[in-house]
Amino acid sequence: MANVEISKRLVLINSASTALTTLLNLSVVVWLQQYLLRRVSAEEYSLVPLLGAVMAFAPLLSMVLTGGLGRYITVAHARGDDDEVTRVCSTMFPLLLLGGVVFLCVGLGCVWQIEHLIVISPEQLWDARLMLSLLVVSGAVQLPAAAFASGFIVRQRLVLQDMISVGCQLFRLLLLFGLLFGVSTRVLWITVATVAGDVLALAIATPVSMRLLPAQRFRRASIKWSLARELTSYGGWSLVNQIAQTAKLAMDPVILNRFSSAAEVATFNVGGLAPRQFPALVGPLCRPFIPVFAMLHATGDFARLSRTYLRTGRYNGWVVLTVAVPAIVFSQEFMSLYLGDRYPGAALVMAMLLGAPILLSWNAMGQAALYAAGEVRALATRQLAVHASNLVLTLAFVAHLGLGAAGSAGATLVAVLFIETALMWPVCLRVTHTPPSAWLREVLLPTALPAIPTIALCVLIKWSVGVSSWVHLIAASALSALSYSAAVGVVGLRDEDKVDLAAVIAKVRRKLGSRSSGEPTLAQAGVGSAADPPSGATEKKEAERGS
Repeated sequence: MANVEISKRLVLINSASTALTTLLNLSVVVWLQQYLLRRVSAEEYSLVPLLGAVMAFAPLLSMVLTGGLGRYITVAHARGDDDEVTRVCSTMFPLLLLGGVVFLCVGLGCVWQIEHLIVISPEQLWDARLMLSLLVVSGAVQLPAAAFASGFIVRQRLVLQDMISVGCQLFRLLLLFGLLFGVSTRVLWITVATVAGDVLALAIATPVSMRLLPAQRFRRASIKWSLARELTSYGGWSLVNQIAQTAKLAMDPVILNRFSSAAEVATFNVGGLAPRQFPALVGPLCRPFIPVFAMLHATGDFARLSRTYLRTGRYNGWVVLTVAVPAIVFSQEFMSLYLGDRYPGAALVMAMLLGAPILLSWNAMGQAALYAAGEVRALATRQLAVHASNLVLTLAFVAHLGLGAAGSAGATLVAVLFIETALMWPVCLRVTHTPPSAWLREVLLPTALPAIPTIALCVLIKWSVGVSSWVHLIAASALSALSYSAAVGVVGLRDEDKVDLAAVIAKVRRKLGSRSSGEPTLAQAGVGSAADPPSGATEKKEAERGS
């Protein structure tokens, strides 16, 4: 019997916890970018995306070793095989430790030769070396700890993980504010505070993860080198996929740095600020389902897998379009209020880059399904083709046509719109046992149709009323969200969504009624301490209550 619990209540709690953590991180990022952009030069600010691009290649050194850890541990736990969990951890820990040493040596070599990796002004050289050194040391320490880091996700204790993350985030903020306001305004302090927070989080989270899943331990007798070959083979294709994703994330600022200017690097980074937050925005919806997909594949429950794939795609589409529609229509107004006229091309970059998360939301759990099914080769080869095409288009638009940041953003949109959908989506539908007609009926139409009247409303506000202040922008965005939510309620909700919504409303009414009448709640009566019923029974009861 599977050990991975599938509970709507547990998924909701984990999603809400991750959403709150994401909101805190997003608020800090928005404030910090604006604070630095108004106070430092474009050359100094460009160190942030450039060093991020260099460090984006760091996972390539470890992906062969870590690529299969999460999947194999989750599947073993789902089957109740704790001995297999111990074998996986024991086999991979020595290799990860050796990988950490290699990573440290290679990284320090890159630090000393950094001026040959990126174009950098002499006055920024030592700051860049110090920032990269800190990032390298942090990455080397985190690598061997990866062998024991799966407890939170396997046991679906993401709330606890987020509590640790929030605590370390507050520590990072206090340190960052102290350095910025007490010492000087420099981008160097971002890296110092980030690395300090990451190391603290690692020191706290690793022991907690091992306590959540005690089978995560090192035993010399449990080392099985044939398992290492199997894991590294899986990780090899994960490496190919990581190379493709790294090229997508890292090469835009590198190409702009080589063939354009520091101002274009800054423009692309600022314009991509909002689009880069969408993975974090939909993460609360996707993250709790990762072990669920692995368990459903491990147990062969393909009907339920297809339903879960469709519902997560629909929910992700609703969340993304609620934010993306006003963000695209009011991109110029947002950038004018955010930065004035310092980076005039950032609004166009922002609008184009926002098209990608909309398309990707409709296949939100596709990659997770491929990883869970062990179809990592199919995933890697297709992602490599998608991002290689993106790279070629970026070189053509930036180096040949001289379109700068706008050309780089346009290349990303074209690659996702035409190549990602043609190569990735069919195999994801096959692996999840989902007919294309079901995806069209259950994902695309319920999310895209409600956006049409919302777009019309935003355009009407933009050209008839205007948006000239933060109050106007927030009000217009709120009206857009209300319009989209209303349209979803009319044409987007499916029967299972209505059942779940009715069940939630009924629960809230019962709780409010019991509290107002002075009756003890279920938790006060001790009922809440009992184990949750199986998810199938829960869904049946909710359906009966909703009807």
